[in-house]
Amino acid sequence: MGNRKLSAPPAGTVDEIIAGTLTKARGKRAPEATAAAEKARQERNAAADARVQHQMQRSVQALLDKKAEKLVVLNLKTLNAFAEYFVLASATNERQCQAMSDAVEMAMKAEGRRAYSHEGYSKGAWILLDYGDVVFHLFHEEARRFYGLERLWGDAPEETQAFVKST
Repeated sequence: MGNRKLSAPPAGTVDEIIAGTLTKARGKRAPEATAAAEKARQERNAAADARVQHQMQRSVQALLDKKAEKLVVLNLKTLNAFAEYFVLASATNERQCQAMSDAVEMAMKAEGRRAYSHEGYSKGAWILLDYGDVVFHLFHEEARRFYGLERLWGDAPEETQAFVKST
């Protein structure tokens, strides 16, 4: 064991080692591989967007089949929100609101989706179905006026017609 002296590495050596390691790590991926990885990422995103579009069309049609009123689809993507879309729809009574909720759940289930959260079903004044990228707000007309989500999310572009089938 003796009296060994430990000496510190010369100044700058640690920084040089880190810089060299980072340079080596960056150099391992060829520019072609980086471009290919980016292209693959964009293709995955496009495929995911197409799936969401299809699911939204099916769900919006389910709402319309249950006579939803004042249907509005808000695109939240540009607002960096927690969801990509809000779908708002009104019902004339609590039972209709529950029927609309059931229809959305059936449409989304047919697409292999289940809601992360389902709130307000028993009262039927405001039912919220959260699918992560899409949140459905199904209201009795009085509750919709009271909460005014269109005013709160007024900066979001409305894209309702993109999801309504033309007949």
